Amino acid sequence: MNKAIISAGLSDKGHVRKRNEDSLMLDNEYGLYIVSDGMGGHAAGDMASKMVVEILPTLLQRNLRNIKSLQSPQVEEGLTLAFTELNDQVRMQSKSKAGMSGMGATVVLAMFKDDLALIAHMGDSRAYLLRSGSFAQLTIDHSVVQVLIDSGEITSAQAVKHPARGKITRCIGMTGEVMPDIRVAKTFPGDRYLLCSDGLTGMVDDDTIVKILNKHKNIETACIELVAAANSAGGVDNITVVLVECAPSQSKGRSGEYDFASMETEEFAGGTITAHDSDRTEPYAFVVDLDKQPSHFCMPVKYPSFSIGRSTDNDLALKWDKTISRKHCVIKVAGDSLVIEDTNSRNGTYLNGHRFKGTQPLPVPSWIALGRTRIGIIPSASGTQPEGLTEGLFDEAYASEGSILIPPSEFFEERTEALLVVDIVGSTRIVKQGDTHLVKVISALGQMLDKVLQSEKHPFLKCTGDGFFATFGTADSAISAALKLSPGVQRYIKIPVQISVALHWGPVRLTQEGERTGRNAHAVFSVEDLRHKEEKVNSFLVNSNRRELILMTESFWQTLSPDLKVKAMPIGSYHLKGLEETEAIYYWYAPVSDKSM
Repeated sequence: MNKAIISAGLSDKGHVRKRNEDSLMLDNEYGLYIVSDGMGGHAAGDMASKMVVEILPTLLQRNLRNIKSLQSPQVEEGLTLAFTELNDQVRMQSKSKAGMSGMGATVVLAMFKDDLALIAHMGDSRAYLLRSGSFAQLTIDHSVVQVLIDSGEITSAQAVKHPARGKITRCIGMTGEVMPDIRVAKTFPGDRYLLCSDGLTGMVDDDTIVKILNKHKNIETACIELVAAANSAGGVDNITVVLVECAPSQSKGRSGEYDFASMETEEFAGGTITAHDSDRTEPYAFVVDLDKQPSHFCMPVKYPSFSIGRSTDNDLALKWDKTISRKHCVIKVAGDSLVIEDTNSRNGTYLNGHRFKGTQPLPVPSWIALGRTRIGIIPSASGTQPEGLTEGLFDEAYASEGSILIPPSEFFEERTEALLVVDIVGSTRIVKQGDTHLVKVISALGQMLDKVLQSEKHPFLKCTGDGFFATFGTADSAISAALKLSPGVQRYIKIPVQISVALHWGPVRLTQEGERTGRNAHAVFSVEDLRHKEEKVNSFLVNSNRRELILMTESFWQTLSPDLKVKAMPIGSYHLKGLEETEAIYYWYAPVSDKSM
């Protein structure tokens, strides 16, 4: 049945930002509500969020015009297509004008039809549901800190003050595949849905939000107080809230009896799990291995569920694959059908080559990719493995387009390495002696680093303008490369050239393109920058005839071989960007010559 919907919304720039880059949209007639938080350069975020709320409704109506129910399998396809078209338009706009480069926006929307609500989002703007006193977050942030929380590297409490707070992994305007998270659930009289930007959730905790929602029967008043609470807490960001309420029923109805936890079984396209034949002895399907032919396991899927993960308490424990989460996914019996749920895994679950979130129908046969492992789901056939069927799934899993996918959280793989930054001292002076001289110096440095990195297992080299950033597997190999640079440049260039080398040791994160980022990457650049800020450090170049300055952190020095440690001496402790505490810095005082290589 249709339910009367009432809504209210409010957006405020807060106390710190100069302009409001949030946008909202309320359409009671169509049953669509959107919140968007923009980002980018001057005015770019403002434009991006406005494009979301102005263009997306039209795209949704066009792509979902023939949809009879929000639980239709075509909803996900149509909604994803609308998001993709919007993403393309925002990217085109970002390239069309100066200052718009990198513009983007988060989006969270709620769509209501009959007795169903659809929630979709990209980014860290959120959706919540208040039902019969129970309050729960319906979305999972697409953010760096959420990846770290999911992987167990930080806690939710630590995320509040984490330096990567506010960095998102998905948005409208992003490069690559557009992947909105989608969920559908039944609505009940009295439900209150809250859509908001992180300007609210970053300042106001869940308990305070619930108190405000319960305090005010009037949703407009509730919106006003939510924004006021965020501003009272500091208002460091733009604040946007939208409240949508399903009009209370005149009768008791089911809302008072509804167990909110059961909502987890009603996600997109999963349908409501119906009664099961618990006495059934025949498996609903079999799980087989696609990485080895013939499969070295064939395990039955029985009521109520079949769990998969790295932990030994799963029905299928894939202990050998370290890229799989401890609790990765669950196959559930839903009536006479199967559904598969990704349990917030670190690297995602792929069904027939496509990543999904939440719950999806599981056709039989199908193939599933998780981590570096591929498994097949085959029909129940008295425990046998149809040879042609498993071979067909094997061929599809390893040969079909779309099966080779990189999970977004893989972009944040961490690796501990020796970090090296080399910069040319006095590049302006070199240019004055001829434009080609500087080019030759940079080229020589690049060629030497590229040569030594060829023996590294995970080579990384990036030009930084007047120098390079590189990483090595060991401190010894990094210092060896550093000692080759100055003598090598002197062989190529006839004019005097001085270089500055900084060395650091620590974990870095790998981006989608394989670049290194994080606090330790910032720290090694900060070490090189000491020659600009500290007179004592600069004196090692000014007051000597040396052609190079090699500095290293204590964490790097500690990992050197004993015969190399004695060739460096401490010169003091300094605060480095990215590190909370001061770091002792060492100076390489041993002569640098071809014999040092």
